[in-house]
Amino acid sequence: MGKLAQRIFVFVSALGILLGNGFAGNSNAEPPALARLSGAEKERVQKLIAGAKKEGEIVAYSASWRPDVQAKMIPQFLQEYGLSDAELKVKIISTRTGAIVTKITEELRAKVYKTDVVNTAPTYWFDELIAKKEVMPYNSPEYKHFSPLAADPKIGAANPPYYISGILSPYGLAYNPQYIKEEILHWKDVLRPEYKGKICCGDVSKSFSYTEAYLAIRSVVGQSFFEQLGKLKPFVLVAATDLVNKCVSGEYPIIVISSQNVVFRANEKGAGLKNIFPPEGWAAIGYPAAILGHAPHPNAAKLFMDYLHGEPGQSLCLNFGGDVIGRLGIKSNYDFFPKPVSEIKGAIPMNWNKLTIQDRDAAREEFRKLVIGE
Repeated sequence: MGKLAQRIFVFVSALGILLGNGFAGNSNAEPPALARLSGAEKERVQKLIAGAKKEGEIVAYSASWRPDVQAKMIPQFLQEYGLSDAELKVKIISTRTGAIVTKITEELRAKVYKTDVVNTAPTYWFDELIAKKEVMPYNSPEYKHFSPLAADPKIGAANPPYYISGILSPYGLAYNPQYIKEEILHWKDVLRPEYKGKICCGDVSKSFSYTEAYLAIRSVVGQSFFEQLGKLKPFVLVAATDLVNKCVSGEYPIIVISSQNVVFRANEKGAGLKNIFPPEGWAAIGYPAAILGHAPHPNAAKLFMDYLHGEPGQSLCLNFGGDVIGRLGIKSNYDFFPKPVSEIKGAIPMNWNKLTIQDRDAAREEFRKLVIGE
């Protein structure tokens, strides 16, 4: 072997050793979640990780984690616990609350248990499942880092150890200033006669979450507000993204009962909408996550609950998802919205636990008559 060839061989061998050592070091590094822990809690999470690998899958339904959120959430969750796609398949079905309630109700009735975690509103539905022992008690150690408002029965509503309102979805007003030149600040500001045919509205008659928002908003503006709104012939839609798209296009440049986190995400893409939290109050609807009682992948589900309520998951929901979060100590990247629940004012207090199914059915019928005119 010539001198030049020998030098190349030595260089390549040394480089291989260095790279090999570097890769070995990386492969032996602890996952971020474990690196933050010690003692019994670290051992507990290690056992969950090992159990999750054996289970190989987790299935969740969510009304909050839309595909763009999932695209960041799933890789971050796996990375937190040192898991790969091959070791744990994460399947999250994003759909409306009503569809989730129907799907899970059918699954439980048939006793065909496929779903592990559910994230949706309203909280009373979770409480009904808890009474039937269809929700697994899991007191995540992350809960201790949350504001009391996340468990306030008049704000977020909670039922630990089954769930807390880790995120809240705010509902208010939104409008497109390209088409609406007058400033809108209060609920009554949308009732101007010239706005007839320019308003779209969340369809309370067909939505669990909009029903909750309607009940809260009605408590501060009165039934008469919605009676006057009906005279302006608003276009009603169920999907929050459809409402925002109508507003962005200018077809219906005002949204009543607007999902503010959806508006936030549209604005991140340049929509330029005004996100309004009227000083009279805005609706804060808790969107808990809970593990179903017969979850087929309980270890993976517990890890996922820890992640969702941990700092990485909560930060993602706040600064990317546009959710109002309950965890303390996380800073918003934005001056106005979104914010943690401890920093944002004006949520309408409600006696959620005292409202019955009959109250909600009556509210949907009332909206149908007042706003839709049926």
